[in-house]
Amino acid sequence: MSEFIIILSYLVITASGNLSPCGKLLSDLSSTQKPLSNFSYPILSSTKHGRHLLLISLLEELHQPYWVPRSGGNLMLFLPLSLAPEDQPPPPSAGQKLMEVMRGDGTIVVRDEVIAMLNDKEDFLLLLDEKFTRFREDHVEVVKRLVNMLISQVSFDSMFSMLVMLKEFLSIELFMDCIYSLIQRRKDVGFIIPSAVSVQPEDYFPSDLLEGVLRRGKRQAVPWATGNMLPVNYRYKTLPDDEPESRMWYFREDPMVNANHFHWHQVLSNDEVMKSDPMHSSNIDRRGEMFYFMHHQLLCRANLERLSVGLDVSKPYGPEEWGQPLHPGYDSKLGVGSVKKYASRPGGAVMHASDARKLSKFEELLQNDINRGWLVVKGSYIKLEYVDGVDRGISTLGDVVESYIISKYGDLHNTGHTIISNLHKGRGDGVMATPNVAIRDPIFSRWHKYIDDIFLGYKNWFGHYTDQDLDFPGVTLSSMSVMTDKDHHANYLHTYMNHSAFVQLSSLDLTKAGSSSVGIHYTRLDHFPFTYNFMVESSTPTRGIMRIFLLPASIPSAEEVEITQLAVELDRFHVHLNAGVNTITRRSGDSSFLAKKRRSLYELQKMLIQGTISEDEFNWGGCGWPEEMLIPRGTEEGMEFDLFVVISPLVEEDSAHSADWASLNTGTWSWCGVRTDMGGMPDSRPMGYPLDRSPPNGDWRTLLVGEYGVRRRNMASLPVVILHKQ
Repeated sequence: MSEFIIILSYLVITASGNLSPCGKLLSDLSSTQKPLSNFSYPILSSTKHGRHLLLISLLEELHQPYWVPRSGGNLMLFLPLSLAPEDQPPPPSAGQKLMEVMRGDGTIVVRDEVIAMLNDKEDFLLLLDEKFTRFREDHVEVVKRLVNMLISQVSFDSMFSMLVMLKEFLSIELFMDCIYSLIQRRKDVGFIIPSAVSVQPEDYFPSDLLEGVLRRGKRQAVPWATGNMLPVNYRYKTLPDDEPESRMWYFREDPMVNANHFHWHQVLSNDEVMKSDPMHSSNIDRRGEMFYFMHHQLLCRANLERLSVGLDVSKPYGPEEWGQPLHPGYDSKLGVGSVKKYASRPGGAVMHASDARKLSKFEELLQNDINRGWLVVKGSYIKLEYVDGVDRGISTLGDVVESYIISKYGDLHNTGHTIISNLHKGRGDGVMATPNVAIRDPIFSRWHKYIDDIFLGYKNWFGHYTDQDLDFPGVTLSSMSVMTDKDHHANYLHTYMNHSAFVQLSSLDLTKAGSSSVGIHYTRLDHFPFTYNFMVESSTPTRGIMRIFLLPASIPSAEEVEITQLAVELDRFHVHLNAGVNTITRRSGDSSFLAKKRRSLYELQKMLIQGTISEDEFNWGGCGWPEEMLIPRGTEEGMEFDLFVVISPLVEEDSAHSADWASLNTGTWSWCGVRTDMGGMPDSRPMGYPLDRSPPNGDWRTLLVGEYGVRRRNMASLPVVILHKQ
C-alpha cells in the first residue's frame, strides 16, 4: 500500500523572482545571466535563457489555450493575425506578441499553409484523441517529421510561432514530445528540461488523489492564497495486499523512478544527425550501449529490491511464456476523475500467436547474426569484437535492439512494449506503452530480463575476462570502509520510509488568481547519506577509474538467477594516484549515476527569470537515477551485502586522459552519457565492466583471484549490512 500525505499551497512566481509561501529555494549555483526584468517577446527571444523560458513554459497549462497566463503571469502569448484562430482574444499590452512565420524570401506563411504542412507531415496518423508513445516507430517518425519541419524554419521566432499555432492540432503528449525534442535539437537554447512529475502529474499520481486536490483547490482557494498549508491524508494501492508483487509498490510506483525512466528516454532517444553536427543529445556517445546498460541496471536494482522484500528475482517474459496466461494483471489507476489514462490488463491475459511470431522473428534474425559475429546496419557489416579493452559491437547491438536505427532486425524492444500494453485486447493502451509509466507494471522487469539475457549472451560470446583485462599492475586497494551519517558504526547502511518526500506540480487545473503550482508530500524509500573511505597504494604516479558494485551476500540458486543481474553499480569515478599511499574519500551523493538536482517546471522558470542557473546545469541537468534510492531497501533485521570495488587503468584511447574531471566526477555521465561535442564517454571500457560478462562459475568472487591463484590487488570486497526502518 502506498501512502500519500498532501500539502497543498499556492506558489507564485513574480517578475522579481520572489517565492511564496514555501520559503527560499536552495541553490549553490553561480549566476550566468542577468535577471529578467523585461518580458517583451523581442527581448526574450534575443537571449538563450529567454528562448529556453519560452519553450519550457509551453509545458505549463497544457490543457489550456496558448494565450492563458504562464510563468506566474509573466508570459501571455498571442499569435499574429496571419496565424491566430478566430477565438484568440485581443492581446493585452503586457502580452507577448509573437512574430510572423517567414520564408527565406521574406514572404509570410499564413495559417492555412501551416495546417497544410502539418497534414503533410503528420498524415492524420495521430489525431487529438490518439495516445502518443515513443515505443511505436510510426509515432516517433511523426515527431521526427514535425520537429524537422520546425527546425527548418528560418529563425527561432518563426519556429516558435509555428509551434504555438500547432498546439491546438496536436495531442498533449505529441505536443510535449515536440517541445522536448526541439530543446535537444536546437543549439540556441539550453538542454535542461523540468521534472516530468511536475508537468504530467496524472502520469505519476493516482486519479483519486488528483481529483481530491482539485476539489480542495476549488473549495479552499482563499486560505491557500494567503500561504496556509492544507494537509490531506490519502492512501491508495494498485495491487491487493495478498498479491506478492504489491510489496514492490515503493519501487515500481515511485514517481521519481518512473520520471527518471521517461527523462532518460527523452534525452537519449532523439533523431540522428550527421556526425559533424554537434546537436546536443542527437550525438550522445555510445547511445546504444547506454540503452543496454541503463536498463540492465534497472533490472539489477529491481532484483535487489525483490530480494529485500522476500520475492524471487525477475523471471524472463520470453518465447516460452508468451503463449501462457500472464499473472498478475495490472491497473495503474492513473488518470483524472473517472477517465482512465491507461487501460488495465486482466490477470491471465495471453499474447496473440501472431504477435509472438513477430517477436520471435526479430530475435531469430538478431541471434543468427550475433552468432556470426556481424551485424548488418545501413548496408554495412559491423564486426562484433572486443579489442584492447573496448567492446566495439555493443553500442551497435543496442542501437538495433532499441531501434534507434532502422535495420533488418525489426524493433524488438519497443514492439514488445507495445504488444504487452495491448494484452487486454481492448480500447486504449496499458502503461507498458510509454516510458513515463512502464516501470509501474510488474511485467516491466520480466520483459527486460528477457532483453538483458540477449545482451548477456552476446557479452558471454567473448568468454571470460583475462588477467590482462582485469589487472592494474602496481596498484593495491589495501583497505576500505563505509560510514553513514546516521551513526559511527562502520559498514552499516540505513534506509527508511520518508513520509515527507516533496514534489511540486505545475499543471493541475487550479485556475484561481495567482496559482501556479501545488506541492505534495508523499512516502518514498530514502537512506542516510554515507561516505566511502579507501586506502590505495601505488608504485608509481598513475590514473584510473574506480568502480563500486553492491551485490547480495546470499545468492539465490534458482535457474533464472544470473549474478551480473544482481550487481548494482553504485558509483564510477576517476582517481589520480600518487606514488605511495593514497587516501580517497567519496560521498555517496556524488555518484556519477545520480540526478543531483531535479528542477520542477516552477523552479526552472524561477531560476531562468532570476538568473540563478549555472552554465553547467543549463546545458545538462536533471537526468539521473534518484539519489534517495541509491541503495536497496534491505530488511528490518539487517540484510547482508558485499561491496565489490575495482580500480582499473585508463584505456589508451580514453578521453579520460583529457576530460574535465572536476565536473564529470560529480555529474551523471555514468547513467545519462556524454555528448560527443562535450568529449564523449571518458571511460572506454564496457559499461558495467567487469560484471557485464558472467564470471567464472557464475561467482563474482572469482574475479578477486588471478589465473594463477594469486589475489588481484586492484580489487577488493567488503561485507556491509543494510538496515531498514519503516
